[in-house]
Amino acid sequence: MVQYQKYKLDAVFTVTDLVNISYYKLARGYEFPGESHDFWEFIYIDRGELVVTAGANKYLLKAGEMAFHCPYEFHSFQCAGQTAVNVLVVSFYCASPYMKAFESRILFLHQQEKQCLSAIVRESESAYVHFDNIPPRVDMRKKDTAPFGSDQLIKTSLEQFFIHVYRRNDNICFEERTVSTNQLHQHAQTAMRAREYLSEHYGEKITLELLAGKLGISVSQLKRIYREQTGSSVITHLTNIRISEAKRMIRESDLNFSQIAEAVGYDNIYYFSALFKKRTGMTLTEYSKSVRA
Repeated sequence: MVQYQKYKLDAVFTVTDLVNISYYKLARGYEFPGESHDFWEFIYIDRGELVVTAGANKYLLKAGEMAFHCPYEFHSFQCAGQTAVNVLVVSFYCASPYMKAFESRILFLHQQEKQCLSAIVRESESAYVHFDNIPPRVDMRKKDTAPFGSDQLIKTSLEQFFIHVYRRNDNICFEERTVSTNQLHQHAQTAMRAREYLSEHYGEKITLELLAGKLGISVSQLKRIYREQTGSSVITHLTNIRISEAKRMIRESDLNFSQIAEAVGYDNIYYFSALFKKRTGMTLTEYSKSVRA
């Protein structure tokens, strides 16, 4: 007779209770004043950037990244720059000693982890009434139509997700992303100076190298800070200013189209005409007639 040996399956992460799982769409400039609690929480940035405070640390969290808050750790956050931010927040109880590996770390998710997270999101949307919430609202109400076994799928997907993240162990220490209040103020001032320069010199030949030099920073810093603070690229903003001024000149001046193109910084009337139509949906002539009609 065959003798069978049974093997006890070892569980390295066990999520016992769920407190919150919500997807928040944060308006630009939003600030969460902060809280602390006796359970774990992680925040994943789906779009935009957040400046997060966690205990004594303040760091920048970017799209595609997540960070954990351990029990009793005070944490708060604010949107970085002027862009809207979409975040997934999951709060839960887990007594595993392996959770300590996630403390004071920023984790950039690879495809496998994103697939796990996507499964959690899909199941939560199906199972709970208020999956999309307005911060800081938490309303874990189960739908009457919740699919069979949805809680268990969410639980096991979370545990699988933690295992994948733990195995990879290529996360970033908070110290590598530390930001100070002074740095945030400096970035805001840099973006403001850049916008002022563009508004005053839009009719001149402006390059990223020229503008970065005027501000005393590198081109890469200029591009990063400007997008972080305004949600737009330098070139996009400059183009918007030029098109807006061209529209004003068409309405208010006697200049011809070539003169207007030159006045707003374009020495090629054909390029300017094509750009104007792409941005406004009308040719220069069509716009001229529409505003004078």
